[in-house]
Amino acid sequence: MALTDAKRKANNKYIKENMTTLGCKIRRDKAAVFKQACEDHGDKMNAIFTRAIDDYLESKGIIWERPASPKED
Repeated sequence: MALTDAKRKANNKYIKENMTTLGCKIRRDKAAVFKQACEDHGDKMNAIFTRAIDDYLESKGIIWERPASPKED
């Protein structure tokens, strides 16, 4: 099912206001192995990165809670 123009605009607005891109440099060969492993196991790379960030913050005793979205109010 395709997104309507209104839904696409709403999604893009949310992403622009609430999301950011983090980057890191990693050897190409290691990146290729990682990408293949994710594909082989049905994992999304973003989910792996997000989980690693959550684990890191927790290990440092940093509590982060996702703010409630307007729909959850």
